[in-house]
Amino acid sequence: MGRSYSVAAYLGRLVATGQGAANGPQSPHMSGPVIWVRCSDPAQLAAVDMLDRKLREDGDPVHVIATLTRWNNSLREVALPEPLGKANIRAFIADWKPVIVVWMRGNLDPAILREARAAGLRMFLVDATIAGLDLTTRNWMPGVLRTVLSRFDAVLTLDQTTADRLIRAGARADVVQVTGSMEDCAPPLPCDENQRQALSAAIMTRPVWLAAGADLDECVDLCTAHVMASRRAHRLLLIIVPRVASDGIEFAARMRAAGLHVALRSHDPAPTDPMQAYVVDTAEDLGLWYRISPITYLGGTLHGAPCRDAYEAAALGSVVVYGARVTPYEKHAARLHAAGASCLIRSADDLGHCVEKLLAPDKAAQLAHAAWDVTSRGADVTNRIAGMIQRRLAELGF
Repeated sequence: MGRSYSVAAYLGRLVATGQGAANGPQSPHMSGPVIWVRCSDPAQLAAVDMLDRKLREDGDPVHVIATLTRWNNSLREVALPEPLGKANIRAFIADWKPVIVVWMRGNLDPAILREARAAGLRMFLVDATIAGLDLTTRNWMPGVLRTVLSRFDAVLTLDQTTADRLIRAGARADVVQVTGSMEDCAPPLPCDENQRQALSAAIMTRPVWLAAGADLDECVDLCTAHVMASRRAHRLLLIIVPRVASDGIEFAARMRAAGLHVALRSHDPAPTDPMQAYVVDTAEDLGLWYRISPITYLGGTLHGAPCRDAYEAAALGSVVVYGARVTPYEKHAARLHAAGASCLIRSADDLGHCVEKLLAPDKAAQLAHAAWDVTSRGADVTNRIAGMIQRRLAELGF
């Protein structure tokens, strides 16, 4: 995360000096505007990181800092504890000198709103939901919510129902937009285009599926699934990218023992026609293999080993197949599954059947399109918010 050093350094000095936020040391010097993002849940930090990356994409010196109402020391690299009380809020603003405050989801705090407005900070409310606002405003005096909502320069809601209710509650109609959720959709993994073209030329029209981040314990399952799926397409090629690259040799040995014709990437620059499995034992980005294969099984998800993020493959047009153990990417897997954009399997026995089914081009295309819609939607919202921030910064002379 681009802001981790500054955040950690600031917290470290607070601890070292025994000082609180109200009288703590000045924040690290930053040569550019600071955007303060208020979060209520650590799960929102990934989306904040994506916003940070987008704002810095053009090389502009923009800095994003996040605060959390539910902060703990394990988050010290990526977030600050939210300042509480008038003196601490004022000191925080004086230390970090933010020019824009972005409120995630809701969890409005009148004290911060008041001090931010007094300091002349611009304010955006994003991912706004009625439920998120009701949690913190249910005991407010009549009229307070109307005053609070009127102070936002932009209000971005998840749906039209929320937008209509917020306008009735006091938000200015001209600043309310229905955008959907700002999600943590990372930029697509890169690849060497020359390598991709060379591999595509070597594979030609062969059907392909990929096991990304595969664990050695899955070797038998992958062999069994490949043999089963090969009944539908006898020239089917399995590409395995082990979770640990050095496991590649052992992968190849076990697969040969199972009767498969296997090659190692370190020995053969591209798969040839007799090969049934191609093991990538070199340090290359998965972006290359996601682009090559229209079907990706997320290694580790059947047995609970560390796995890759389903969004990585989905964003590059590869249909994702995975088991139930997708920690820490449950949210992404759930979104894809709810949209009918992925294949959830319950056991190793299901893997071969699932791959066999997805070898039908129309079925794979249907799921890939749905997956692209899911992964691109959140990125579009992040891009829109970044654009609004950049326009506001330009107005402020940055």
